[in-house]
Amino acid sequence: MNLYKPRSFCYTWRKREIMAMTEEEISELYTRLAFQYESSIDSLLARQIIDSDIATTSREKFYDSLNEEKLRTSSKIRDYREIIRLYMRLMTCNNMVSLTELAKQYSGESPGYVIQSWMRSRNTLEFLRQWENDMNEEFDDRACEELIHQGHTTSLTITPSLWIRRTHAVGMCVKQGKGGGVSAYSEIAADFHLWLDPKVRLATVRKHV
Repeated sequence: MNLYKPRSFCYTWRKREIMAMTEEEISELYTRLAFQYESSIDSLLARQIIDSDIATTSREKFYDSLNEEKLRTSSKIRDYREIIRLYMRLMTCNNMVSLTELAKQYSGESPGYVIQSWMRSRNTLEFLRQWENDMNEEFDDRACEELIHQGHTTSLTITPSLWIRRTHAVGMCVKQGKGGGVSAYSEIAADFHLWLDPKVRLATVRKHV
C-alpha cells in the first residue's frame, strides 16, 4: 500500500493562489496539511489497516517531500515578488524627475559625480532615510544606518545604485545605457534642486518664514 503521494498535496492549489500568499500563510497551509495527514495515519493505524512500520516509512517520505516543496514554493514566491518589484520600479522611473538632467543644468561636471557629491552629505542621506521610512515599507533602516556609518568612517562612496541595493530604497531609480541616468520622486528631486541652486533655496526659505 502506497500512502505516500509525492507533491500532490501542494499542486492541488492553483499557482495564482499560492503566489498570493505570504510566507507565514504558506507555513500555516503546510501545517494544516501535516495535521490532516497525521489524522489519516492515526485512523488507518486504529483500524489496523496498516502497521507501525508502514506508518513510520510513510511519515518520513511525507515530511521530506513537504519540506522540499515548502522551500521550493517559498523561493518561487520570493523570485516572483522580486520580478514584480523590479517591474514597478521601471514603471515609476518614467514618472520621476531626472536628477541627471538637473545636474547638467547647473554644473559642467559629470552628472554622476554631482549626484554623488550631494549624497556625500549626511543631511542628504538622513533626508532620503526619512522619505523612505515614510513611503516605503520594505526600506531596510538598519542597512541604511550601517551605510551612513561606513560612508563617514571609510572611503566608501555612496552612489544611487549602492543606496538602492543596500537599503531597498524606492525613491530613486537608476537606468543604465543610452538615455539612462538617475531619477527621483519630486520631493527628493526638489531637495537636490535646492542643493544645486542657492538662489532657489533662499527663495524657498523666504516663502516659509
